[in-house]
Amino acid sequence: MRVLIFLTLFFLASCSKQDIQFSQGGGVSSKDLEEKIVVLNIWADWCPPCIVEMPYFNKLNEQPNIVVLGFHFDQFDVLETEEVNRLTKKFKVEFNNMASDPREVWGMEIPVHVPTTYIIKNNKIVETLITPQTFKSLIEATDI
Repeated sequence: MRVLIFLTLFFLASCSKQDIQFSQGGGVSSKDLEEKIVVLNIWADWCPPCIVEMPYFNKLNEQPNIVVLGFHFDQFDVLETEEVNRLTKKFKVEFNNMASDPREVWGMEIPVHVPTTYIIKNNKIVETLITPQTFKSLIEATDI
């Protein structure tokens, strides 16, 4: 009986809280991303440069030590999850889009314009890119 209680407590203690929820369903703990480089793409459907960047982020997400996350940002509206998912399909987004607010995860401010990209290492923002990106510029920013 003690072994069962110990194992139960051990598994409960080792479970990380999923503080990042995805609009597509599921989630992950930011703690589990500490060993990865997180590239957070703040985008909007009405932003032409944001849409042009999508294939670069899709390709970057294939890199073994990188996790690309998106966050749809609209200054005037909070879109319903179904609408965000419709937009991610429309623009062929192949990486997870956050339903969770990144301000609550990484203690950041939402940018005043899009596109904006954050490079996050060990759960700390190490670089903010405020211009449209190319695959080459993303590779350089992530230093892989």
